[in-house]
Amino acid sequence: MNESLSFDAAPSEGAGLASRTLLRTAQGFALGGGLILLVLVAMSLVSIIGRKLFATPIRGDFELMEIGAAVAIAAFLPLCELRGQHIKVDAFTLKLPRRLQAWLDAFAHLLCLLAALLLAWRTGLQALESHEYGEVSTLLSVPLWIPLLGIVPSLLLLAITAGARTLHCLAREQRP
Repeated sequence: MNESLSFDAAPSEGAGLASRTLLRTAQGFALGGGLILLVLVAMSLVSIIGRKLFATPIRGDFELMEIGAAVAIAAFLPLCELRGQHIKVDAFTLKLPRRLQAWLDAFAHLLCLLAALLLAWRTGLQALESHEYGEVSTLLSVPLWIPLLGIVPSLLLLAITAGARTLHCLAREQRP
């Protein structure tokens, strides 16, 4: 598949401080999400072994899995966007001129930026409302505003990376 949006894993030699900082920040978020998933896998393993061998699973393991997975998945999104690794259906655009492809790619990233800002705004409001009303999870009584608030920075970083990708596509459009 022809992937026109991929960034290299590391910034190029000429990349500025902002590009390197954005990449490192996105990588840090992704590593944090990976660490959360590793902890969830370990917890799940302990719970399954405890359930099967000792009839004592970890109480609320499904609840913790849902909460942790939501935070981890949101943490992966900025790096995915920065590297251009989202699913892209380009079967219809491969034959278009490069200039039009660049404009369509820029438009798609702009839509991602707008969606990320909308989601960050609504998730932030939901976190505030959840805190105000004292909403907690069913089994463990985990305050739901905490994981919601943990998702907002990832969505804001997603918006920033989508903006960077939009500018990258527009700059690519200017080159012959």
